[in-house]
Amino acid sequence: MPLSLPHATIDDDVYRGFDIPKVPDANVFTPERFLNENGSLKPSDIESIAFGFGRRICVGRHFADTSLWSIFSKVLTIFNLLRPVDENGEEMNVEPKFTNDIAVHPVPFKCRIERRIPGLDAAGLEQLIGAKP
Repeated sequence: MPLSLPHATIDDDVYRGFDIPKVPDANVFTPERFLNENGSLKPSDIESIAFGFGRRICVGRHFADTSLWSIFSKVLTIFNLLRPVDENGEEMNVEPKFTNDIAVHPVPFKCRIERRIPGLDAAGLEQLIGAKP
């Protein structure tokens, strides 16, 4: 289980000869700190942080990434993921909420899942996604 604990230094520090500068206002949300001078997003390793680094990096990281991409692309090809509706048929907004645990994940939420292709049966679905029974 990846811990990926958020961290920032509140004072200048030195660790094994590396200078770690203090983060100004580490507890204040300032998204500008993640932008370059030209306004583009600074490069980040956030996508790979869950898989570790160096000698202990997960050997299955590429397989996991490719598998998730394949699953999500197939789901989005076949289904529309929509906002839930209230009793009057009006779309409701979904507030993104997450747990405050060590491993952060979204809390359950309501949504609508509809087929993109009406009348698509299991055989047609298998043919569409290339699945073999």
